[in-house]
Amino acid sequence: MKKVLIFLFALVTFAACKKDSEKTEVTPKDPASAVAGTYKLSSFAYEVNGESVVTYKTLPVTQQGVTVSATAQMKKTSDGIVSLVLLLKATGEDDRELDLGEYEVKADGANYGLFSDGGSQIAEISAGKLVFEASGTSDGDTVEIRFAGKK
Repeated sequence: MKKVLIFLFALVTFAACKKDSEKTEVTPKDPASAVAGTYKLSSFAYEVNGESVVTYKTLPVTQQGVTVSATAQMKKTSDGIVSLVLLLKATGEDDRELDLGEYEVKADGANYGLFSDGGSQIAEISAGKLVFEASGTSDGDTVEIRFAGKK
């Protein structure tokens, strides 16, 4: 019994010794590569001059036999830059593509942000979840688009 206890003590002591290993530096992934991919939208809203044109609080949704769904496709166009295209689908209708342009991607720890040319943050990506909200003017109208999705 004494030999077993000595053996166990020696084993625990040996196992507790810190092993020297080479530390390798982890190169951070390019932010654009990290966020690139397809996001399945869970909500979508489009407003003109404060009036709702299209609002889906949950997606996909089926109403009167028509199923509506949407995806956001982000593609890396260069280091730190992605293009963003929405694909809207409705049963029995042609798919509609909405090109939202290119954005700079910046990392903040494990989170990422999309930034417009003016430097304003218009989207946040955290744990594979995308939340987008942007507004601007088009033909004198104020246009706002909001959506959320998951990779």
